Amino acid sequence: MNKKLALCGVALSTLLISGCNNGPQYIDPSNSKAYASMGLDYHDIEKAASDSVRSLLKSSQVRSMSGGKPKVLMISGVVNDTMQTIDTDQLSRKITRDMRNSGKFVLTLAQGAKTEKGIKMARTARDDDEFDQRTTIEKGTLKAAELSLSGKIVQKNTRVGSKQRTDYYFLLTLTNLKDGTVIWDDEVNIIKLGSNSSVSW
Repeated sequence: MNKKLALCGVALSTLLISGCNNGPQYIDPSNSKAYASMGLDYHDIEKAASDSVRSLLKSSQVRSMSGGKPKVLMISGVVNDTMQTIDTDQLSRKITRDMRNSGKFVLTLAQGAKTEKGIKMARTARDDDEFDQRTTIEKGTLKAAELSLSGKIVQKNTRVGSKQRTDYYFLLTLTNLKDGTVIWDDEVNIIKLGSNSSVSW
């Protein structure tokens, strides 16, 4: 009897272990290219951001910004013109983070497509008698943006024999808000080839 119970226990353990193996697993981001798809993924966003910032910091206009105070930058928005659901904020924040690390820019969330609600909420305390007015934020302290980062992500699908080629274009522009001139713009291309069934039209 004990032998039968032991065998049942081993069989049950085997089933539980095999069931667990079918569950989700962690993937190291540095090795995740082996699981690439035809869509835009982590590596594509990283490449588009790093290539764009490298181009921006090498441009003559940005190099001439040496010394002085960092320029105040706002994100005016990145348009997703692809067939996929993409969090464009991930791309724009990665770019502005690297721009800030250069020491030439600071990011404002008081203006732009992604504003921080807390900024306005904090200022409503000026009209609320429940708050010690000596601790509220005085008027005229917000820094207006000098530069604007905008962009667009475009997808183009093309049949190549029995496969599909998908081209992604990351178009980014840095604009001087004072005079409307373009300080920098760049295009990063990511091209993938896969089966017909793996492409989103």
